[in-house]
Amino acid sequence: MSETADLLRAGLELIGDGDLDGYLELLSDEVEVEFPFAPPGRPERLRGRENLRRYLEEVLARVAYDSITSLVVYETDVAGTIVAEMTASLRLLESDRRYSRRYVAVVRAADGRVVSYREYWNPLALSDRRGAAEAS
Repeated sequence: MSETADLLRAGLELIGDGDLDGYLELLSDEVEVEFPFAPPGRPERLRGRENLRRYLEEVLARVAYDSITSLVVYETDVAGTIVAEMTASLRLLESDRRYSRRYVAVVRAADGRVVSYREYWNPLALSDRRGAAEAS
């Protein structure tokens, strides 16, 4: 398993445990995070660890990750780059509504830190579109 895959697995465990500080320590200061299918009103791109912190603090105030399962990691021929598939089971804290969402992520690491994370998911896959936007 590659260093990038190890970083992804560690990051998923930390974010699942609600350890935002631990998660952010795995990322470069200038990390770039992209959400190409973000619903209206949500960012499609974040640059820098502190911008990501502010975004994730807002998300984690509304959503808890109950589990992340079905993780499959594909190594690529691009140095430090992996593609991962996973299912996250989430709970909206305000309503206690639970649902699962499938993700595909392209992750790149260099010098022991994640430098790029691009996450693909379908915000319309939920029957309640408001829930999709709330959990983004």
